[in-house]
Amino acid sequence: MSKIKSVSAKTIREAAEIISAGGTVVVPTDTNYNVVTSPYSQHGVNRIFDMKKRESLSPLTLFLGDSMEFPRYAYTTPMAEYLAKRLWPEKISFICWQKPTTPSYITRGFGTVACTVHENAVHREIAHLIGTPLAGTSANLSGTGNVPVVEKAVQHLGEHVDLIIDAGTSPVDDANTIIDLTFDRPMLARAGAYPVEKVLELLPDMVVDKNKDEYKALAKQRVGKPAIA
Repeated sequence: MSKIKSVSAKTIREAAEIISAGGTVVVPTDTNYNVVTSPYSQHGVNRIFDMKKRESLSPLTLFLGDSMEFPRYAYTTPMAEYLAKRLWPEKISFICWQKPTTPSYITRGFGTVACTVHENAVHREIAHLIGTPLAGTSANLSGTGNVPVVEKAVQHLGEHVDLIIDAGTSPVDDANTIIDLTFDRPMLARAGAYPVEKVLELLPDMVVDKNKDEYKALAKQRVGKPAIA
């Protein structure tokens, strides 16, 4: 498949051009292969939801080029900024209330946005080239597990995306750990590649006893409510 290309400066520039035009690209990260687009292309975001057969109330994540960008897209708190500076780049996402700079079609009405910074240079270089974060999620059909190898991304989404960047097998067969900072106490939204025990060293009062369905129910109570000012 000609749209599959190895990592190179030329491929990264091509990916940036495609994403800037609202296209979709499969990229390596520190965890799963992800399918990404510009956060300012509603068409690109809708393509991702359609190709993944993704639940409508499942927001995309913003992959930032640098932790300093966090306050541009989310209403961060001193704690959120401390965690970002202390932990990023790392396999962990933080959920905060979204700013107007984050389009609502990415966050699906929740009023919150998950942001992360990975060490992997490919998506960070693309983000720097286009001047915005990348909006993305795992490069697979929804509910089919992790995507540590590009072959799975090709099998699931290959015919739908504009470019696939092959960087070999991911160093971690898991997804990001996700921490929600919008409740009265920090809440573990999803356990993943970053050890929860290490998070608890920084957030000893974090709620960790909610299962996936319980957390989703709490999060969905916010749908339709405005973000904080």
